[in-house]
Amino acid sequence: MKSTEPPVATAIAVDTSVGLQSMNATKSRTVIGHAIDCDNDGRDNDYRIDYDADGIPDDCIIGDDNSLTPVDTSNSQSLFDRRIKFLEKLTAGCTENRKVEGNMTYSICIADGQPVKAAEFLTELGDGLNIWFEHGKVIAVLRTHSGEMFFFDNGKLELMFEDYGTQVVVSFTPEDRQEYEDLAQTAYQRIFQVFSID
Repeated sequence: MKSTEPPVATAIAVDTSVGLQSMNATKSRTVIGHAIDCDNDGRDNDYRIDYDADGIPDDCIIGDDNSLTPVDTSNSQSLFDRRIKFLEKLTAGCTENRKVEGNMTYSICIADGQPVKAAEFLTELGDGLNIWFEHGKVIAVLRTHSGEMFFFDNGKLELMFEDYGTQVVVSFTPEDRQEYEDLAQTAYQRIFQVFSID
């Protein structure tokens, strides 16, 4: 006699030697948002994945602390646009304050008592940095003069866009990785000092 119970499908298999594995690993996949806690282990190191490009997560990939999720880079402009929409959603409704000191303009945008975006730029030229935060951590930095935009996962460089999304880079020399990760750790400090934020 056949069981009337529906079959139980295992949606995710973890292989820590590879870092991240999914039963849908052969399909094209796009990361939705940033790291979250799918497996309730108390660590934000898992990723929502969209397989059918509808913007809705279809799976959650379980990760370990030493891995970053693979990113579908086949359409860099589309990936860039999705990341920008995520940042716009993150900063929606934040309260912005600006200060001008000498030839520099500084701004900070606060939501729920936390900075979600900070910026510093040359007042006349507009060249400078925009920095986004999620849960108190830097998740993106834009160099406005060059169009280079860096995305970080828990302080680790995840990817970089060149020229406002025309190209995406996911492989870095150790020196470049160190430079960009240092940028994420230090770029906002001067802005925070201007606004007396600890």
